[in-house]
Amino acid sequence: MPLKPTTRSHLFSLFIVFLPILFTVVVFLGYTQAKIVFYRSGVDAMDRQLGTVTQLLDLYNEQIKHDRLSFTQVENKIREMFVGSRHADNSSDQSRDRLAIAPGSELFVFNSQGTLIIHHSLEGQNIFGLSQMGNGFFAKKVLFEGMDTVSYSFSEPGSPSHSSSIATIRYYPQWDWYITLTMDEEAFYQQFSQVKSFLIMIVTVSYLITAILFYRTYHKEKAFVSSKLQSVQLAEVNQSILKTLAVALEERDAYTSGHSQRVAYYMRIIGKQMGLDDETLDMMYTGGLLHDIGKIGIEDNILLKKGRLTEEEAEVIKSHTVRGEALLRKLYAQAASKDASRIKKILMITRHHHERYDGTGYPDQLKEEDIPLLARVAAVADSFDAMTSSRAYRKALSFSKACDEIIQNAGTQFCPKVVDAFFQSVTEDTFHHAHHISRANELLEPIVKETEVIYTQHPIGG
Repeated sequence: MPLKPTTRSHLFSLFIVFLPILFTVVVFLGYTQAKIVFYRSGVDAMDRQLGTVTQLLDLYNEQIKHDRLSFTQVENKIREMFVGSRHADNSSDQSRDRLAIAPGSELFVFNSQGTLIIHHSLEGQNIFGLSQMGNGFFAKKVLFEGMDTVSYSFSEPGSPSHSSSIATIRYYPQWDWYITLTMDEEAFYQQFSQVKSFLIMIVTVSYLITAILFYRTYHKEKAFVSSKLQSVQLAEVNQSILKTLAVALEERDAYTSGHSQRVAYYMRIIGKQMGLDDETLDMMYTGGLLHDIGKIGIEDNILLKKGRLTEEEAEVIKSHTVRGEALLRKLYAQAASKDASRIKKILMITRHHHERYDGTGYPDQLKEEDIPLLARVAAVADSFDAMTSSRAYRKALSFSKACDEIIQNAGTQFCPKVVDAFFQSVTEDTFHHAHHISRANELLEPIVKETEVIYTQHPIGG
């Protein structure tokens, strides 16, 4: 199973997906509000047109009162203005309408009984039973509920399709007329439909942009996970290499078998006594395991020589500190930058564990506090285990004699502060336990602890 994306990348992906949805909701709410405003504005405009009509009716009503025109004459004039003149077959000639109204609109009049007084085609019929008037819906809303604006659906006789209209109504009580201006709903919203199309285009573009961003984010995340996976694999390979080298080094000489493991053990105990944090203790332990790794490249005839070394051979042995650091630096070259400080601690132990407190050690002749603390700890642990382990050319010292040597060299070979911590933490029981440590179970605990945790949580393969 491959490494999973980080929580942060998950949140970013969710944000990218959620953003256009939120944008769509905002646009929809804005569109809904805008449509309401547009509807009210359109209805007000229609009502103003009816206001003009009622003013005209008032003028005609005055002429009726003064006997200048009869009601029938006025009705005919208004009919001609609303629906146009009549043909010989009594159908209306709408091409000669005198009252200009918007396309898709019509004016008609009915009375309180629902009878159509003026209409271009249905004059004389009752609106309660007409499918063109919503089969009574329109009539009930106006005559029973007193509504002056009605939206209704209707169908032409014999047609399966439905249409919708918006009507505004003004009652003219002097003649018992309900003057009605209707407009086809599609024509009513014609201008607003352009806004709707524009908003749909914007939302579509936002989803397209989101798809592009998500695609790019997915591939970047995939590349990141692949890179992270390679780093984890490389760390594991390096760890396996180091484990193999450390085991191989100790298997070369039965006399030194377990030395690195015991040094690492002592270092952890001393470091804990000195109050160092867990992460540093882990790095100390790893550094202890690898402190002699540079000896892997030294020839057997020098490394395993039982007699006294020549000056040249001694220099070769001393080079193991620099060799070890160079080897580890190569193996850790691809480590993540966040692991740099931890790896640096391991490298310091490997290079400087033979420095002396008085400055006469190797390879850099560092002195006192210039020697890294972890290397000073390693010097005490390394020397103590070397003295208490048998060699081909000498027998091991007892615990007490080795301790005497440590105390005698405090301030010259060893850091006094580390020596104090050594005597407060390393007891004879500790010493005996160290010589019973199983290398098979404990050799090389995590090189970089976090890397192992990541790998455990996200195993490779599958």
